[in-house]
Amino acid sequence: MNSALKAGEAVRLADLLPYEEGSIVNMDIASNDAMKFVLMAFDEGTSLSPHRAPGDALIFALEGQAVIGYEGAEHVLRAGENFRFAKNGLHSVKADGRFKMALLITLR
Repeated sequence: MNSALKAGEAVRLADLLPYEEGSIVNMDIASNDAMKFVLMAFDEGTSLSPHRAPGDALIFALEGQAVIGYEGAEHVLRAGENFRFAKNGLHSVKADGRFKMALLITLR
């Protein structure tokens, strides 16, 4: 578990990582052989090009909005919404303004 999370304290995940101009910031929160939980902050106009999910995955939109490409269709994802990818699902993420998300991936 990342030391930025303190046992017994409430936290707003979006506050744990900053935006950086022109880039995407990642922070690993927790991981083991079976899963990975990551935070990501996308500056306006940044994106992840299409790639396949290594396992079932769930996005938690924390702040802003993004366009999720999934298996040839585009979906707008707004703060407070979630989106699931199946293992090997072809997907992309493009920030529509600044965007923060959490990503949970199962690896088994």
